[in-house]
Formats: sequence, structure tokens, C-alpha cells
Amino acid sequence: MFNIDPGPLIFFIFGWLFALNITGLADRVYQFASRFVPMFGTSVTLRIMGGIWIFVGGALITLNLLS
Repeated sequence: MFNIDPGPLIFFIFGWLFALNITGLADRVYQFASRFVPMFGTSVTLRIMGGIWIFVGGALITLNLLS
């Protein structure tokens, strides 16, 4: 079977969850985190970050499979 590093998979999966706001994850994470630490932006910032994570995770998974 493929020997895939779990780190890029986590980025890829959570990237989709944040970017598409599946089950309101970006909103709930923002509300939870803003109670404990000062936050920058809104939940939209998390959705943009999720979109970046999709490309980063996908690229790392592809490079991992090619090596």
C-alpha cells in the first residue's frame, strides 16, 4: 500500500472542511478560539485559510506519492 504521511492528509481534509464551511466548522472554531485568544479577522479568514490548505495539502500528497 501507499506510505502516506498523515500531516498533508490532515491539511487537505481540514482545508475542505474550513473552505466549504461543512457543518459550520469555520464558524464554530472561530467562536471557540476567540474566547481564549485574540483573533484576527472573522470566520471568513478561516475559510480563506482552508482554501490555501487544500492546495498545500494536495501538493504535498502528490509529491509524497511521486517520491
